[in-house]
Amino acid sequence: MFTIHGPYEPIRGQRINANVSTCTPSKFWMLGRYGTRLPSSTETANMLGNYERLHTEILENYKQGKTSLCAADFELLENWELNPDIALERAAHLTSVGWDEYEWLAQRYQAAFPTLLPSTYSPSDYFFRSSGLNNAARSLYAFADGLFGTGGHESVEFADVPEVDYLLLPHIQCPLYQDVIFSDRREPEAFRQGPEYQQMAIQVSAKLGFHASQVLRINEIDILASFCKYEQIWYLNGTSPYCAGFSIANHQVYEYYWDLDLYYRFGYGHPNYRRLLENMNCFLMQDLLTAIQSNNDGDHKARIFNTNNITLILFLLHFGVYEDDTPLTRHNFAQQTNRLWKSSFIIPMAANLAIVKYDCANEDNDILFLLNENPLHIPGCEANGLCKQSLLLERFGRFLTANCMETFCTNSFNDS
Repeated sequence: MFTIHGPYEPIRGQRINANVSTCTPSKFWMLGRYGTRLPSSTETANMLGNYERLHTEILENYKQGKTSLCAADFELLENWELNPDIALERAAHLTSVGWDEYEWLAQRYQAAFPTLLPSTYSPSDYFFRSSGLNNAARSLYAFADGLFGTGGHESVEFADVPEVDYLLLPHIQCPLYQDVIFSDRREPEAFRQGPEYQQMAIQVSAKLGFHASQVLRINEIDILASFCKYEQIWYLNGTSPYCAGFSIANHQVYEYYWDLDLYYRFGYGHPNYRRLLENMNCFLMQDLLTAIQSNNDGDHKARIFNTNNITLILFLLHFGVYEDDTPLTRHNFAQQTNRLWKSSFIIPMAANLAIVKYDCANEDNDILFLLNENPLHIPGCEANGLCKQSLLLERFGRFLTANCMETFCTNSFNDS
């Protein structure tokens, strides 16, 4: 599992149960994270600047009998070539795999909710908005093609992206978050300097023939892990030769490091700032609640947004999901094997939160939550993903009347 770089296909739900409620589906609202992409600019520069030397040294180590690679692993490495798409000018761009993920995702949602997601586009039925980045915008194009057929996105009116995006990138506009939380890497970095991570580095190094004073540095481990994870998610049915350096136990250590990083930057690692993290997506929560509360047939049947992993994971915090009883720390890796906070399952590439409103006659409406096409169990709601509209409005109704410009970057408990 590759945390936020993990593949979508192995973790998604295999069947959407649209009949979970006996009421009538009336609204579809979705917040997605872009599909499988190329490495970021920072990762790309790091990979391009070091891969040639590392590749040559590993092959030489094998020939000198220093590695514990099998002949098949060596053959894969010897025949390996750099993917030409790994280039700075294409950094973080959506891949063909990412396009397919979103096109197929749309087709599955449409099959489950045909009345909410009609196959003929109309601006009165659909609202599409991305954060404007290549990967997010093209993920929405692919979703539109899934709904309306090949090239269907060319007829779609996509909402303009403002220069300052408070709706889909609010964390970038919040100095309090950037200064207090986003830059806090103390706990994950302490784990990286600790015994479990260092032992992993020694084991990976030894497998690839780097011993004693030649043990791979942290940056070199990151480069090998980047080639492993990206090549593996681009070619799910193949094998990245660089994954040969990592055992399952090594992957678990590496995964925990990134889960710690996410936990303290975007998750439950700062309980004193929990209200700030909830307030951050004030604009999105206001949009969702307005859509849920609306009984106007003239409103959009479907509102579909696409952004990055940070916005989606911060939005999930509203609902108190995946919160462990025992906080994740540098010291309790062994005790957190069965932790709820596993980003590989929560926020892989193409992760998405779909929320469906069901109109119920003469009673409280049903609201279905699906994360990655699996029912999302919100505390106080049913295990099948259903919540009552009244419960959601009771918990989050403050956002309907909130002045989000004054609220989104505060740690205040003031509901006004």
